[in-house]
Amino acid sequence: MFVGSIVLFVYLAVLIIVPILVGVYVFRDASRRGMNAALWTLIAVLVPILVGFIIYLLVRSSYPDLKCPQCGTPVRESYVSCPQCGARLKASCPSCSAPVEPDWKVCPRCTSPLSQETSNIQTPVRKKDRGLWVVLAVVILVPLAVLLFALFSLTSLAPSSGGGGVTSLPTDEYLAMTDNQEIKQWLENCGDDPNTAYVLRHVVSSETENDSNSLEYLIYMPGLPQDSPVEITPMSNFLGRHTLRLTFEADGINPGSTVALVTCSGDGNQELDIYFEPNQKLNCEITSVDYSLGFSEYTN
Repeated sequence: MFVGSIVLFVYLAVLIIVPILVGVYVFRDASRRGMNAALWTLIAVLVPILVGFIIYLLVRSSYPDLKCPQCGTPVRESYVSCPQCGARLKASCPSCSAPVEPDWKVCPRCTSPLSQETSNIQTPVRKKDRGLWVVLAVVILVPLAVLLFALFSLTSLAPSSGGGGVTSLPTDEYLAMTDNQEIKQWLENCGDDPNTAYVLRHVVSSETENDSNSLEYLIYMPGLPQDSPVEITPMSNFLGRHTLRLTFEADGINPGSTVALVTCSGDGNQELDIYFEPNQKLNCEITSVDYSLGFSEYTN
């Protein structure tokens, strides 16, 4: 549920952020080009799947994207000199002042011979359209990140091997079998919040180096009835995060007088998710203890 909420939040953020970035870019770019900025902004934003934005990029008119290297004033390719500072931007015919290229021998307008003197010419600088690259990066990378996050969330829900067992029994019966005063005191201090599961956790160390540790969970839920069906599902993802998911059903009798003893493989880093019915996730108040929670320790 939590991962799904994050995926939904990211997806909604993308639906809001991408159109805003596209709209701002198109409005500013169309204004510079002398186009109908408001109309093209609406087309780029409202036409789905970025089709309007693609159409705008294909049909947009040209505009002076050159600037004077000396003062930064926008100039055109036909300018011989900068209108602001007078810097010489292009070679010109000495007879008719028409703009010419440095390697031309004769002026195409007046057929006068051209000199090769170009030492005082400052070539205009082309302005980079960084805004377009930012928009394209967001349009491409953000959906890709959402897709990867969604795949990660799916892998986090993948069942893994190494399940365990669950034993549900009345609280009084469990206390009579264990006769552990610390557990009895813990049960007396548990609250009555139906949205909270109170848990004791004990890590059982393996006797040999080759064997893995195991875990014991003692779970008290104020609304848990006797003989409640429970599904135990160990989960893991490709990052090595391990979670034990327990789903209790509401079927049974005498709610509030039952504890559940869970045994499974794992260690103290394993996370625990408890659900009462498939969609009601409970808060877990977990207390780690150094004594056994099972029956064998007390019946031998």
